[in-house]
Amino acid sequence: MIITENMPLLPGRVGLPGPGQTRAAGARIGLALREEQPGSFLVTLEGPLGAGKTTLCQGLAEALGASPGEAVSPTFTLCNVYRAQRPIFHLDLYRLDPGRAAEEFVGAGLEECLDGLCLVEWPERLARGFWPDERLELIFEPQGAGRILSARGTSPAAARIWRAATIAAGDDGQE
Repeated sequence: MIITENMPLLPGRVGLPGPGQTRAAGARIGLALREEQPGSFLVTLEGPLGAGKTTLCQGLAEALGASPGEAVSPTFTLCNVYRAQRPIFHLDLYRLDPGRAAEEFVGAGLEECLDGLCLVEWPERLARGFWPDERLELIFEPQGAGRILSARGTSPAAARIWRAATIAAGDDGQE
């Protein structure tokens, strides 16, 4: 597994004034993932409680063929698996003990999820260097009553997926 410590910010930002736009952003990323068809791929979602991480995952999962309403927060289960075009592993690491998060992650067998399409909420519970390089990091930043979504990544696939999602949002990536 190749790891990096500092991911560059990818061009473009997407305004998310509410849940509908957040779900739509997830759907655009899901459609871009469907086009890209990476063998294994990680999407991390960082942001405060209530930022829309699970809502974005819902749109993404549905765009890849999961049943509407199937994607729910895995806060208490740690991992949900959705049947779609291919299995989607949706992890929420919020409840992991920050001092023992890597040990708990591996102890629960969650590293196997990284061999497929994996969505991880609260990835910052683990050191950034823990994650594979082949990933798209999504960052939710509060702005007024809404959010701004930006992304980091180093792989060509991450850049193509983010570019497709931001172009679909508008010429400059802003909604």
